[in-house]
Amino acid sequence: MEGTIIMTYQALMFDIDGTLTNSQPAYTTVMREVLATYGKPFSDAQAQETFPMAAEQAMAELGIAASEFDHFQAQYEDVMASHYDEIDLYPGITTLFERLPADLRLGIVTSQRRNELESGMRNYPFMMRMTVTISADDTERRKPDPQPLLTALGMVNVAPKNALFIGDSLSDEQTAHAANVDFGLASWGMDPNAEHVHVAHRFEQPLDILELFK
Repeated sequence: MEGTIIMTYQALMFDIDGTLTNSQPAYTTVMREVLATYGKPFSDAQAQETFPMAAEQAMAELGIAASEFDHFQAQYEDVMASHYDEIDLYPGITTLFERLPADLRLGIVTSQRRNELESGMRNYPFMMRMTVTISADDTERRKPDPQPLLTALGMVNVAPKNALFIGDSLSDEQTAHAANVDFGLASWGMDPNAEHVHVAHRFEQPLDILELFK
């Protein structure tokens, strides 16, 4: 883990894709099908590049007009609904939530829309431990703007300095930095080409997070 300051956090906030779930294979399949309706191919290289991005960023990178956002997202969610069984939790995620301190406030801050969040995550028992979940539908601005993360922390009454945001992407890091929240890098899902700068803790596997609370 990086960082020299060891403290006890009052809240941990988590990204979903690439952090809790290994959803890139399903993402690639679904995006390929949706983009075909726009007459656009979708290569493995494009999947690797756009997977860590927020939806708006990915659409811009792929040449889809911003005005298509609602239609594109609706298509994506409709196709993804038949692929949820292809998405797996990363090894150790379930055990992590079983072992985290009971008084720790936990939450999710994701670029997924509410329908996708609830459909994809509802069968995981650890979701009962989440005090707050913030989707792309719940705030005016989305990651990497700090608003979603700050909204989540406000709802659990924890100051930014007492929280840690755990994610895998540059967007997650930028969100944490803009919110003055420590960032924990989920190395198991990170973009191998990303250059992360503002990292308080680098976790090689999910259970490494427990070291913060010993």
